[in-house]
Amino acid sequence: MMNLAAPLSSVSLVPSNAWGGQMQFVLELPVGTKQPVYKQVCDALRSAIRSGRLRAGERLPSSRELAVSAKVSRFTVMRSYELLTAQGYIETVGGSGTFVTMKNLNSLGPSGEFNAQPESDVSLPSIDSSLSAFGKRVYEGDSIESADAELFRELNYGAPSIEHLPLRQWRDVLNKCARTHEQKLLEYSSDPLGYEQLRESISSYLGRSRALRCNATRVALFSGAQSALDLICRLMLDRGDTVVVEEPGSLCARRMFQTHGANIVSCPVDENGIIVKELYKLDTKIKLIYVTPSHQDPLGVVTSIERRMELLKWAQETGAFIIEDDFDSEFHYGDRAVPSLQGLDQFDCVIYLSSFWKVLFPVVRIAFLVLPKRLTDSVYRSKSYIERDFPLLEQIALSEFLNEGTLERQIKRTKTIYAKRRAALLLALTRRLRGNVTIFGASAGMHMLIRFDPALLSDYILACAQIAQLPMAGTERHYSDEPATNEFMIGFAHHSEEILTATVERFADLLLTP
Repeated sequence: MMNLAAPLSSVSLVPSNAWGGQMQFVLELPVGTKQPVYKQVCDALRSAIRSGRLRAGERLPSSRELAVSAKVSRFTVMRSYELLTAQGYIETVGGSGTFVTMKNLNSLGPSGEFNAQPESDVSLPSIDSSLSAFGKRVYEGDSIESADAELFRELNYGAPSIEHLPLRQWRDVLNKCARTHEQKLLEYSSDPLGYEQLRESISSYLGRSRALRCNATRVALFSGAQSALDLICRLMLDRGDTVVVEEPGSLCARRMFQTHGANIVSCPVDENGIIVKELYKLDTKIKLIYVTPSHQDPLGVVTSIERRMELLKWAQETGAFIIEDDFDSEFHYGDRAVPSLQGLDQFDCVIYLSSFWKVLFPVVRIAFLVLPKRLTDSVYRSKSYIERDFPLLEQIALSEFLNEGTLERQIKRTKTIYAKRRAALLLALTRRLRGNVTIFGASAGMHMLIRFDPALLSDYILACAQIAQLPMAGTERHYSDEPATNEFMIGFAHHSEEILTATVERFADLLLTP
């Protein structure tokens, strides 16, 4: 074992890697120790392997290269290599070099990397003593991976069909903008709210497509919707403030409010959206209310115009701000689109949140807020500290994408495709499972919600869906209280009409077989 009391000197090693170049690697050797030099080198390399700094299959420098870098004799290095080989840490492949062995699997952790080994018996303080109150809430909360794995995997994370993404058009506009804006891309002249021309393009697009009333000064760009929601929480919530969410409602939003220490109150949703009369029964001051009126997450209902007006009136009377997440607003089938809450707002109380996820992910991840006038200055100041810069080329290209009408053509094209797939799924479910399912939320979005006969077992329903490869996920995690029985979402955006029909046929055969 290395003498930990001795100071360490850093020796830079430059092992060759698989593509023939060189990789910088720092080897730490103790200073002032009586331990033989070959043992020092051996211990340092072994420590690097066990901690994962040198990984299984990675090439080490030759004995000559290491001798030069470490200022030791080549014989010393060869003895070190021989000892490490005997211990099973490295192996020499004739004509290729010396590599960290793939055979020493006992030291590998579940991730496939070597487990770090303690270098001393010093007791480290618990992580809890180092984290802030916010950090502890994040650390102790549900893992996103474990909480959302089934839902997001089965529905492809709610993203659009990759086969219908406008990849060629996006590549062309990126190349064009890189050529024509070359000088601007090299300048450092950031605006905390984002590229002004893109904000102008977004405000114009929202005015046309969603009846919003805004201009570029009220639009703030973000790298993603979660970043935008996080900033609003930082600006507006103190620990213990009350936030209202829909029941059932968005998993991600509820988790965000929880990590900021909010007191979360759930308000039920019916076929017309959030039930506003329930809000009047609350006897606490409400700071924020989060709603998804365009395509309620997960039920899929569209909030009626009457319910929207009631919600705005309630917000004006109570002083609450409404976060309108325009989730799935691009895709409506048959019914006329209802104006956004922001477009109906006479009281400067709506914070409009949206992104290009449902149309362009993973090509574009940009999200944006349309702010009440009284919040614009606060967001500008906050964003200048938190997220001042993100890639300019992508913002310029997206502005061109909007100005040339490419985005709206893309929405129109994919909306036609998704409408046919939705109709095929609806017909297949109705024809094969009539009497066994109730269908909700079929007028918008990229999934529909169904409830099965309570007599059927939930696990059996899911097992049949998995065997038939029907993209289906349960909604139980969207509920903060008692979940609905046998309630599931079925995605239709990623499969052709023929595949959806055949898949439902297989599913029904499995489900209804005695």
